[in-house]
Amino acid sequence: MEENKIIQSMNLLKIPAMFKEYFLIKDKCRAGLLKYMAEAVSLLPKINNPKILDIGCGTGVPTIWFAENYGGIITAIDTDKLAIEWLQRKLAVKKLENHVNPKNISFFDLRTASNYFNIILAEGFLNIIGFEQGFVKVIRLIKEGGYFIIHDEYKDHELKSDFIRENFCDLVGTVYLDENVWWNNYYKQLETEISSMKSKQLKDLFISDLNEIEYYRKDSSSFRSIYYIIKRH
Repeated sequence: MEENKIIQSMNLLKIPAMFKEYFLIKDKCRAGLLKYMAEAVSLLPKINNPKILDIGCGTGVPTIWFAENYGGIITAIDTDKLAIEWLQRKLAVKKLENHVNPKNISFFDLRTASNYFNIILAEGFLNIIGFEQGFVKVIRLIKEGGYFIIHDEYKDHELKSDFIRENFCDLVGTVYLDENVWWNNYYKQLETEISSMKSKQLKDLFISDLNEIEYYRKDSSSFRSIYYIIKRH
């Protein structure tokens, strides 16, 4: 029922039908990993009306989880215009527009004061721009005593842990996702969804996902990841 409401509202935005189906499938599969983010968030204290930033939010599966389960005011940013529009419609259906402010911008174009956010979530962002470079740029936006949740590849874990501590932060805890988690909770369902598609046009939207699945089969160990739950001094 909720999916139908979202699809109907998306018609107003003139988003191609293939992308509507694409986003629905990706969201459904992505939800399989939410319990690990929830475990990471459970290590945070409850903050009254926090200001939260979700960097690289995509279609906002974690964003909406935060809005529904943690509260506060969330700024959700991503460079993918269609993904942000999809998020906006989901927020409208769920009546969460007053809790989430989606922005179609890059992190580097975000204009906000230092020491502003209570919590920042970065799912894969540091893996793209570099852990150390990204960490330094993001941490300055967090209030003293605030929290930074990073989801990153497991590679160089000890070096990253040392770097976090060297930059005046406490590593509150970690949540580890091994390669089996990624297969059982994400790629397995995604592969099933793709294999059942009859439309070549729709399937073509998942080419990069199919490449990831193929790479997983060749080297599954490289898909290990970890959440770092960090407190700024």
